[in-house]
Amino acid sequence: MTDQDAQSAFESYLGAFAERSAGKREEMLRSSVAEDIAFSNPGVDGRGLDDLLIHIVRFQTHYPDSYFRINWFLQQHGQMLAEWSQINPDRSEFTTAHSYARLNDEGRISHFAGFWKPFNNPWT
Repeated sequence: MTDQDAQSAFESYLGAFAERSAGKREEMLRSSVAEDIAFSNPGVDGRGLDDLLIHIVRFQTHYPDSYFRINWFLQQHGQMLAEWSQINPDRSEFTTAHSYARLNDEGRISHFAGFWKPFNNPWT
């Protein structure tokens, strides 16, 4: 697993949150995450690709046309740490946060955890 392979999986995961096409979104995730992915962030604790797809639709409902920009990315032995910003449709920055992710033996994300300061979270 190269640094670029790990970063590509991470970018595909985050990119799926901005993808409007359900088919393309699922394709992006199937290529980058494990079927039984565990994911969490403030207010969300989910498992499995189906739950993740539902979570992304909720995100898009609350934050239409928002996307994520990676500010920095580190990878070591299949573990990733990154800082990213959520960008509003007008290109202003909504929030900046950090995530930890872990890859399985197939090079897919098996665990993804996001961390940020609490705000008016629509899931809580």
